[in-house]
Amino acid sequence: MSPPMTEQTPASRLQGLQSMLRTDPRNPVLRQQCTELALSSRDYDGLIVTADIVLAAQPTDAAAQFDRATGLIGKREYRQALEILHALRPLQPETYGIDFNIGLCHYCLNEYEAALPHLRECFSKGLRDAGLLRLLVTTYHHLGMVDEAAQVCIDNPDPAATDAALAGAYALLFLDADDAARASRYAEIALRLNPKSIDGRVVQGTLLAARLRTEQAKSMLESVVAEAPQTARAWVGLGSLAMLAQDLASARSLFTRGVELMPRHVGSWHALGWTQLMQNDLPAAQATFEHALELDRNFAETHGALAAIAATKGERESAERLIEVALRLDPDCLSAKFAQSVLARRAGDVAQAQSIIETTAAAFGAQQTSALGQSLGNLLRKTKRN
Repeated sequence: MSPPMTEQTPASRLQGLQSMLRTDPRNPVLRQQCTELALSSRDYDGLIVTADIVLAAQPTDAAAQFDRATGLIGKREYRQALEILHALRPLQPETYGIDFNIGLCHYCLNEYEAALPHLRECFSKGLRDAGLLRLLVTTYHHLGMVDEAAQVCIDNPDPAATDAALAGAYALLFLDADDAARASRYAEIALRLNPKSIDGRVVQGTLLAARLRTEQAKSMLESVVAEAPQTARAWVGLGSLAMLAQDLASARSLFTRGVELMPRHVGSWHALGWTQLMQNDLPAAQATFEHALELDRNFAETHGALAAIAATKGERESAERLIEVALRLDPDCLSAKFAQSVLARRAGDVAQAQSIIETTAAAFGAQQTSALGQSLGNLLRKTKRN
C-alpha cells in the first residue's frame, strides 16, 4: 500500500519550481510560475530568489530586476528598491509600473515631495486604480495641497465606492478641506465596506465631536487609539473633546501625543498652542506657534495667535505688527481679531473689545467643523463675561 500523498505548501512548491528554474533559467513558463506563486503567497524572499536565478543567467533582464525591486518593497527595503527602479526608469519610459513603485517607495519613506512627480506621471498616463488615487490624494494632503487633492477626489468618485481605504483617504481629505458633507459621505462608505476602517472612524468621530455628540465621538476615537495607537488624528480628536470639557491638562497631553505622531500638521500644533495659551503658559504657547510658523509662514492664524500672545504680554507694537500681517493674509483671521480684543481691553476700551469679541465668537460659533473651534468660541465668550 502506497503512503498517503501530502499536500505541498506554497513554500515547498516554490522551492521545487526554483530548483527546476536553476537548471533552465531561460524557461519563461517556469519563471512565470515561480513569480506568480511567490506573489500570490506574499513570499517576497522567494520572489527575490526567483529574480536572482534569472539575473544570474541574464544580468540585464529588466523584468527580473523589476521583480527583485518588488520583493524588496514587500520586505520594506525601500532604499534598495529605489536603486533598482531609478536605473530601470530610462529603459522603460512608457510604462507606469516603475513610476508607481518609485512613488510608493518615497511615500513609504515619508518623502512626499519626491513621491509626487512619479505619482503625477502615472495619473497623467491614465492610471486611475484605487491604489494610485489613494497614494496621490494622500501625498497631496501631506504636502498641504488640499485643493489639488480635492479635485482628484471630485473627478474620480467611482473607485472610492468600492474601496474602503480610498474612501477613507477621501474622507480625511474633505475633513481638512472643511467639506463636512463629503467627508461624512466618504466616511460612511469606508465604514460600510470595512467597519474597522481607521480613517472612517477618525472622520466620523471628528464630525460627531463637531456636532457636540461628545460621548459617541469619544467612544469612537478611543476605539481607534486602542487598535491603532499610532493614529495621530485620533489623539488630536480626543484632545479637542478634552478642550470642550475644559480639561486643559488632558487636552495638552493628548495634543502633544498628536503632534509627536504628526509633526508637520499645522492645525495640530495650533490646537496645542491654544491649549497652552488657555493655561496661561505663554512661553510654551509662543514656542508652539513659532514652530507652526516654521511649518507654514503664510498661515494667517499663526501670525494672529502670536499677536494674541504679544497682546497678552502687553507688547502692543509687536502685537499690532503681527495683527497687520495676519489680516493681510486673511481679513477674517479669528486669532488676529482675538488679539485686537486683548489690545482694546488693555487700552481700557471695553466697548470696542466686547464688540470684537462678539463678532469673533459668532464667527467661531458658525464654524462648527471642529471641536477646537467650539472651544475657542467658548474661550472668547468667557473673555467677554470677565
